[in-house]
Amino acid sequence: MTRRLFIIGNGFDLHYGIDSRYSDFASYLEDVDQQTFRVADEYVVPEKDLWSYLEERFAEIDVDRIEEYAENFLASYGADDWSDSGHHDYEYEIERICDSISLKLRGHFGDWIRQLEIPNHTATPVQCIDPAALFLNFNYTATLQRLYDVPDGRILHIHGAASDATADIILGHGWERQAADLHSRLTNEDTDVRVAGGFQLIDELLAKTFKPTREILARNSAFFASLASVTEAFVLGHSLAQVDEPYFRAVIDHVRPDVHWTVSFYGDQGATRLAAESIGIPTSKLRLVPLRDL
Repeated sequence: MTRRLFIIGNGFDLHYGIDSRYSDFASYLEDVDQQTFRVADEYVVPEKDLWSYLEERFAEIDVDRIEEYAENFLASYGADDWSDSGHHDYEYEIERICDSISLKLRGHFGDWIRQLEIPNHTATPVQCIDPAALFLNFNYTATLQRLYDVPDGRILHIHGAASDATADIILGHGWERQAADLHSRLTNEDTDVRVAGGFQLIDELLAKTFKPTREILARNSAFFASLASVTEAFVLGHSLAQVDEPYFRAVIDHVRPDVHWTVSFYGDQGATRLAAESIGIPTSKLRLVPLRDL
């Protein structure tokens, strides 16, 4: 008996004309909160083309630049114009930037996801979709439910579902920082207390932008255990980015070793094959097909 698993990425939503690119979010953010957009532009996504890699960029936040900017507010205690009110200026500026990234930007992201328009029908259906299959969905949208009548119980929205107003919308990088990466380790008894406080705020920022992949996998262990009888796996519209490698590894560890893999590609077929191999998909069981032909 054939049992299918579908792994769904953002290219699937784009196939239906849904404006779900990170660059679309950038335009939305600039419209609704220019200050937060400027902070993101300054410290997270310094080039427009990098918005496509927003999650990866959370691992590359320019904390040195944040500290350099905040140093403008680190007045000497012996300065002629010193006042007690200046004691908190340095930490305040760091906190303002960190909150914009870890709270405001991520909050706006959830708002943006929930207002995306999904079509009620499609003239270009993906023929291989089986509503009775299992779905590991990296998208937040209800496209599968709306266009293919896939029951909610067949879909794991691994990073949260936009249709659930109480769901955590997860956005972030997946690389755990080690103790050697913590800025607070650079402090000692001689460190200015304001600088030590600023370093602590930056460490908290980096922790908040980390995607707790291991916790997510543990929380959804029953879903992955249910993949043992899967005979066919389809990856539709997923970029196979390394940030999602732990999820693919979990799938591969649970499905049968003789599973046949079908991966959709857009543009460079060779690059997709290399990405599939890098993320752990066995190329001996792999076929690559444009999404429009599936």
